[in-house]
Amino acid sequence: MQVTNPEQLFELKENEFIGELPTLTNSQINFNGINNILVCEEGVNLWNSRIDFNLNNSILYLSSDTHNYSVNISLHNNNICFIGKNNFFNGMTVFVLSESKNIFLGDDCFISYNVVFRTSDGHPIYNAESKRRENFAKSIYVGDHVWLGQNAFIFKGSKIGSGAVIGAGSVVSNKTINSNTTYAGAPLKLIKDNSFWIPHSVHGWNKEDISKMSVYNSELFVYDVDDSTLDFDGIENDLNSLSELDDVVSYIWSTILVGGKNRFTIK
Repeated sequence: MQVTNPEQLFELKENEFIGELPTLTNSQINFNGINNILVCEEGVNLWNSRIDFNLNNSILYLSSDTHNYSVNISLHNNNICFIGKNNFFNGMTVFVLSESKNIFLGDDCFISYNVVFRTSDGHPIYNAESKRRENFAKSIYVGDHVWLGQNAFIFKGSKIGSGAVIGAGSVVSNKTINSNTTYAGAPLKLIKDNSFWIPHSVHGWNKEDISKMSVYNSELFVYDVDDSTLDFDGIENDLNSLSELDDVVSYIWSTILVGGKNRFTIK
């Protein structure tokens, strides 16, 4: 079923919609499989977007956002895609989920042009002698207040802690990025440690603004481990233990959404 009018979501028969109707502007949601769940909080505005539930038993959770969603999301079998609140998609962002793996994106992230998330290489690679597969899929977890630069590729096994910066053109693959660090390049390298970024745009700054903002005396975007910090591996294990999709939605509500500032810190 192709959905181009939000009201059509009330007509789903073999799939389920939970929450508040999104706004669809030049956008479509395609349900090609069964037993999939779309969850939308209030204030989801899809702009020039396409969402494909290609196969079965997947969940897409879209949180409320003060900005438009500009996304191309492709789910297959047994995938969970969670997108947190108030992320800024500065151009089309691509999410490709396959091989029963997941993508979690926290709150207040800045995602520049042409950023791509992929949980799998798309085709299996085998060792020529043992004939054993070498490139299994892995989930991707990105914390809160993460800045992903233009043309960044976030591949399988990536875990990016809150407050991190990934530079333009970088390739993150099977890498753990600590909170409040800056990484860039392909291959990826640590550029700065113990750093933070703020969501102000510098494009229009004059000399006075530059001087005034040369120091930002705040701990608002500095993240530490505390009792509220969740472990990404623990989240993955919890999700794998849940056999019912409704239980996954309840887990997101009871565990992911109630975390504090430091919920996705990596140190």
